Amino acid sequence: MKLHLSWAACGLLLVLSLAACGGADTLILPDASEVTAVRVTAGGAVTLHRDPAWIQSFLTEAAEAAPTGRESVQDAPDRPGAVRVELGTGDPPGWSVLYVYQTEDGCCLEQPYEGIWQGDDALWTQLAADTPPEGRNVS
Repeated sequence: MKLHLSWAACGLLLVLSLAACGGADTLILPDASEVTAVRVTAGGAVTLHRDPAWIQSFLTEAAEAAPTGRESVQDAPDRPGAVRVELGTGDPPGWSVLYVYQTEDGCCLEQPYEGIWQGDDALWTQLAADTPPEGRNVS
């Protein structure tokens, strides 16, 4: 009986560890009503957005991103022109981070250690309006 339980436990651990591989299916975003600010850092420039309409628009675009199945394995992507986006919730805000950058396939969103998603180019266009030319990936 103990042998069967041991094998069952090993099997369960194997299934759980395999399920943890690969990127997450859903981008982890706070509800728009909880976000009090969005801090966008591109190149050396930092822009703070507090307008609820801008925040709602950004989160709506981000939520539509499709999972790529690729993993995020570091604190920040090593992509030139990556824009750091911090979502602030509460007062004072606690910040969660994601990165947005362009690839040959289009706009990508990367949430450190959670995964990489393919976003719509409208998301990049919205962020690029705040991005100084040296922070843009113009290739």
